[in-house]
Amino acid sequence: MNRFNYSPVIPLLRADLGISNARAGGLMAFFFVSYAVFQLPAGYLGDRFGPRKVLTIGALISIIGNIIFSQGSSFVVLSIGQLVNGMGQAMGWNSAIKLVVSWFPRSRRGTAIGLFITCVTAGSSVGIRLSGFLGDHLGWRSSFIIPSMIMAIIALVFWILVRDHPHERGLPDFQDEVFLEQQIDNDPRSRIAVVLTNRTLWVVALVYFCFVYVQFGCLVWIPSFLKEAYTMSVDRASTISSLVLLPGVFAAPLAGFLSDRYFGGKRKPLILFGMAVLSGSSFFLSFGVNIVLATFLLAVVGLMILIPDVLLAAYPSDIFSRKLSATAMGFLATFTSVAGIITTPVSGKIVDLFHSYGALFFSFGVMALMGAVLTLFINEKGFGKDQGPEDPALISPHRGISAKVNKKTLTIHN
Repeated sequence: MNRFNYSPVIPLLRADLGISNARAGGLMAFFFVSYAVFQLPAGYLGDRFGPRKVLTIGALISIIGNIIFSQGSSFVVLSIGQLVNGMGQAMGWNSAIKLVVSWFPRSRRGTAIGLFITCVTAGSSVGIRLSGFLGDHLGWRSSFIIPSMIMAIIALVFWILVRDHPHERGLPDFQDEVFLEQQIDNDPRSRIAVVLTNRTLWVVALVYFCFVYVQFGCLVWIPSFLKEAYTMSVDRASTISSLVLLPGVFAAPLAGFLSDRYFGGKRKPLILFGMAVLSGSSFFLSFGVNIVLATFLLAVVGLMILIPDVLLAAYPSDIFSRKLSATAMGFLATFTSVAGIITTPVSGKIVDLFHSYGALFFSFGVMALMGAVLTLFINEKGFGKDQGPEDPALISPHRGISAKVNKKTLTIHN
């Protein structure tokens, strides 16, 4: 609600300040600059000090950024607001994923993350709808003040109720990743070096880049597309935009459940499916279809910009266990942030150059197709269980360690 409150009021902001689509997209790029820079440090802090503290501090910083933006009249002040907001938002995603995987067993991780990621759809949907309504009736500045007030209340409730680990509530922590955690503890390299040298994670990062380029591009530009291509009011365009995202509320947990239950913890098949359908839907939207077909295709897009997200977000903990999940997610989120930096101004520039949103959706189709091809190179051998030493996806270079695992015992022989 405090990130995608910007996209519905782009037309109002442009009219008030007299800026181009490319310049309006550039403002969103400032958000992603700081969002990218702080991802890896924020992930490290989440692993080091716990997600509860990092998430709460990030929320407070994001509130300050939105308030600064709401009071800005010059491009410089608006840019500062976006930079501050991006820094605060960077502290959210990585620690949130770590919090989820800390409270659920490995066998239900995809389902848990899927349920959590409904916040992306619900938050984006409500944020877009609320922002468009406020912008039309109270002015675009209110679209940044009121969501900040809501987040302040939620941050207080979060701080009071949430704890980092089950044992802080008198419950036992999960012991389903003992071998992976042992490997991390025995590795002489720094935690960041362990993350940065994993080949599988690099391939996942490239796929995530392609996916988020399309995801963020759609979330930012769909309201403007509906307003300008189908001559709608800002309020109506934001309403339709919010509705087409709602199916993702059901798709996200379903995707996680299917990967856990029917694919044995493997994420690759469903990611490939999601990227392929996203590519095809985007290509169809580039042909300037009527509003009925466009709404249907946007609903399909709304589904597909959630399904791969759930599965890609599960990889850090799949590969590195809970111990390094925030740091690894920070690495992935650095790539997604760079995608956000690129997609917002480039997408605006494409619209300005071609005077058409058809070219924009064609570019989204190409990027999603690239992501589908890269997905084929993800190595999932050993996923869905605590990895043994024979697995090439191991994060430790050590040899001579063997594990014997069953439901009751774990013995490690050096």
